[in-house]
Amino acid sequence: MPWHNNPLRRDVASQTCEHCGAIVAGDEQFCPSCGTFMDPMDVPRRRPRSSGGGNVISVTSDGPADSPYEEFSLETPPPPEDVPPPPPESPKGNGNGGGGPVNCPSCGAVNPSNNRHCQECGARLRQGPLPTAPRPAVQATAGVRAALAISGLLLGVILIALFFNIFNGGDPGAGVSTTTTSTTLQVLPDPAPIEILNQTCEPEGISGLGCSNLTSGTFGQGNEYQVSWEENQGDGVTITLSFFEPMAVTGIEWINIEDNTRFLQNYRARSLVITSQDSLTEVPWPLEDTPGTQLIRYSALNTTRIVIQVVEAFQAQETDDNRFDEIAIDEIVVIGRPVTPTTSNTTVPDSGSTTTPGSSTTTTNGG
Repeated sequence: MPWHNNPLRRDVASQTCEHCGAIVAGDEQFCPSCGTFMDPMDVPRRRPRSSGGGNVISVTSDGPADSPYEEFSLETPPPPEDVPPPPPESPKGNGNGGGGPVNCPSCGAVNPSNNRHCQECGARLRQGPLPTAPRPAVQATAGVRAALAISGLLLGVILIALFFNIFNGGDPGAGVSTTTTSTTLQVLPDPAPIEILNQTCEPEGISGLGCSNLTSGTFGQGNEYQVSWEENQGDGVTITLSFFEPMAVTGIEWINIEDNTRFLQNYRARSLVITSQDSLTEVPWPLEDTPGTQLIRYSALNTTRIVIQVVEAFQAQETDDNRFDEIAIDEIVVIGRPVTPTTSNTTVPDSGSTTTPGSSTTTTNGG
């Protein structure tokens, strides 16, 4: 039996569902058509029912003003011809497939077959196929985005390299060859005695003890350079040593007579002035009054000669009843190395070079 013809239901004011417009009994909390909650305290929605038969309870407050109670009365029901016919029932029902009353799966209340929602709790009486939500878009993490960016960059570089190779006439099938690079290494030798091209002395020296003895390499054998100091001490003695090639001078070995007796019997060099082609000023250098060899730390970067002036000498001494007026110098050795270093060619294969077929191997000489 439809809900509006059920004699067991209380015949109270009905209300209209604001959501779907269905007429809902006043004591229902949910619309049986759409399940919308029906607020029982929402009085303006309610209206007197005129579709049912029998007596209608009417509540009015039109009684005496001093009466504390409201007056109740039974109104005369409308004639049967004024009662509207009940709404037609759908053969298949309105939401649960038709048939007899349906028990609510949520609260167990009995509902008419045409109810879509429970009139007691508003639960849906039939669960039809629900719409499927669209699949969410793939959310890429920061690492995935970075990997994609790097991959795109590498792909761009590869494409640019391919285009460059094509437009420059590169042949993808070209063979790979090795470019041989010959590097010239500069080798600086250690300082050593410099070979003397020529030596000159002013004055030249006495017979048998001339200027050539200064570079003979036979010091200690009594064949030193000697010249009368008493006659030439005003002008001093000038010695010029020339080289075969430009040299970098690092020092000068000054060698006096080694025999101490003969050393003291002659005058000995005491103060020198040294110049070279690349020197800006004359370099004075004092000597010690000792026999044998002493090192003069003189430097010249690029020169072909050294000029040595003896400007002062130690006094000759009488020893073993002998004393001479000559100044004696046994040997002079200049230490240095050539300005132009020797070269050494080293061949280094460069496996990273590529050439097209028919090209030749390239050799590069270092400076």
